[in-house]
Amino acid sequence: MYEQLSNFITQRVAVSDEQLQLILSYFKPLTCKKNELIGSAGEMAKRMYFVNKGCLKVYFIKEQGIEVIRRFAFENYFSTSLVSFINGDPLKEYTQAIEATELLYISRNDFYYLLDKLPVWEKFYRNYLEQAYVNNTLRLQSFITLDATERYKLLLKESPHIVQRLPNRLVANYLNISQEALSRLKSKI
Repeated sequence: MYEQLSNFITQRVAVSDEQLQLILSYFKPLTCKKNELIGSAGEMAKRMYFVNKGCLKVYFIKEQGIEVIRRFAFENYFSTSLVSFINGDPLKEYTQAIEATELLYISRNDFYYLLDKLPVWEKFYRNYLEQAYVNNTLRLQSFITLDATERYKLLLKESPHIVQRLPNRLVANYLNISQEALSRLKSKI
């Protein structure tokens, strides 16, 4: 169960076996049922999750009760609500398993303990934060500069697994278009 996480870490930073075992010792397994919430608005983000199997959906609820998907986390992705995790502020979003999902998680306290104890974990975290920043900026940029067709083509190019694995209603929501518009795009492309 820890092999994927071990590989994920060692592909990003040079870490000794002893350091890696210490890091892994702070992660605990968690199995989620389909549609199970693991983070809700108003709570604090107290865990960082690594997806071994399955998929998480991170989303907001607009005032009108409309769900807006911010991100998906599939196998070999980390997921947390970074603003809450870093600042300790209450969550403004929800995290839900959209399939039966197997996770490894580390508590916020243990995560920050490792940052103080292991410079290699700080380097790993910096890598994670940089990638999260790039991903968030590119996603925002796509909404500002691309039309629906261009966003769909970009999704097919960069993350085809989202289109292949998830129902149209989730893909359409992620692209901020209607299911009908997505169906038209799929038939054209």
